[in-house]
Amino acid sequence: WTRCPIGQVWNEKKGCLGEMRLMNLEEAKAYAISLQLGWRVPSIEELATLVDKRCKSPVVNERLFGKIQETGEGANFLSQTLYVEGDGTLRSLYYTIDFMQGDVDAHTKGFVGAVRLVR
Repeated sequence: WTRCPIGQVWNEKKGCLGEMRLMNLEEAKAYAISLQLGWRVPSIEELATLVDKRCKSPVVNERLFGKIQETGEGANFLSQTLYVEGDGTLRSLYYTIDFMQGDVDAHTKGFVGAVRLVR
């Protein structure tokens, strides 16, 4: 995992510094590929492993991943997992996780959110 969302850099003494960059899913995928180091946008299952319900709000260990910033509707982080409803998937919706509460939701491809990459 990247310790900080895209747009921020890790500082051992201060955590994540800089402005978190909000982007849509296609921008996030393109950014990950441009790094050429095997980084990618995580699946919803991978992203859910960062949720630590022992933490209040945000529900992420901030000592490991820095302070979580609000993104407008909580702290929504993008996944690349298509939203599933009933027996099918809706190709226009993708899962997100709000790291303020740990809630999973679905948004359109054009939705902008924070991104933490994995490899």
